[in-house]
Amino acid sequence: MTQANNSPIPCPECSRIKYFEGLCYWCKNKKKRETYQSMSTTAIENTITTIINNISEIENYNDEFDDFISLLAYHDINTEHIAKAAFEKHIFYPPTLYRNASKEVINGLINILLNPDCTHANHILCCLATNGNDDVKNVFMALENKPLAWRKKLHVDPSVYAELGGWSFDNKGSKTLLVHQDCFPLHKEDRKDDAVIVGKTRADTCPICSCKLIDILTIDGSDSRLSFLGIKGKIKLPICPNCASLSEKTIIRYTLNGDSTMEIMDSFENENYVSETDLNKIASNNLTLSRTKEPLYYACGNDDVCTIGGQADWVQDFQYEKCPDCNRKMKLLAALSWDQFYEDLEGTLYIEICTDCSIAAAFHQQT
Repeated sequence: MTQANNSPIPCPECSRIKYFEGLCYWCKNKKKRETYQSMSTTAIENTITTIINNISEIENYNDEFDDFISLLAYHDINTEHIAKAAFEKHIFYPPTLYRNASKEVINGLINILLNPDCTHANHILCCLATNGNDDVKNVFMALENKPLAWRKKLHVDPSVYAELGGWSFDNKGSKTLLVHQDCFPLHKEDRKDDAVIVGKTRADTCPICSCKLIDILTIDGSDSRLSFLGIKGKIKLPICPNCASLSEKTIIRYTLNGDSTMEIMDSFENENYVSETDLNKIASNNLTLSRTKEPLYYACGNDDVCTIGGQADWVQDFQYEKCPDCNRKMKLLAALSWDQFYEDLEGTLYIEICTDCSIAAAFHQQT
């Protein structure tokens, strides 16, 4: 066990200063991710067998929990057999256990949910939302229109639970995905790649706190890796790095030639806490778009990462903003862990987009 130390100790991997022996928080998580990523097919299969055999331990956040989350994030494992084992034991957390659940298991969950006295409605709604097949959508619609007795104990309708799974539906039953099924991480690399530029300082300043603005993302939609975004040009998404965490959200209107404007909504205060040094560190982040895509749940593994597309690892709770023009739910574009820019920063900036209206929304979550 490492011991606390009153003297600064550089991390042996990255030279960050810490006050304990061994790797720093960031390098430890990176090593853990790389260990899982390097697992052989046989090791993955053996680990899945161990998870199934010890499925009762997964709710206790033991090794089985870490293994499951990591294999899903880094190897996109099929969860059908894990879901069957979990259902037989009435284990409903984490809900991603049921991502690839069989029709038989999904029908079993639905049958439990349709009992007016169901005591696990919250967890089962989450599990069903993560699966999100047509049967689930139809049941959610029916329960939205004719709620059962357990609805009085919940805070929101089934349509909101659907968003946990990254989808929504309208009153006609039309289903819309709220997450892109492709996911590309941004890693720190000394490599020239202009498909995505992160945190570039602008000349203009924030109208509220006078901090310099940054283009948090410059995205070249013509890059073949990013064709899934449906952006037919180059867009810049400006924010105030200070007010981004001191306001409800930032609304950005962009054009496909790189012009854009931003508006900060419901600012909490007007003091600037971001120094010139902070801005320089943010701008020198070296975050570069990966050459290859990763699994859908890549951001939900053991490591703090920045991603374009894919599912988000929500710091607080899932949150999909409505487009201020068309009133439809926006689609998750990116999730940016602030500590990947600068280790003294905390929380995650989520960016969502409506490509029909050329509008993006950025908002911050922090524990």
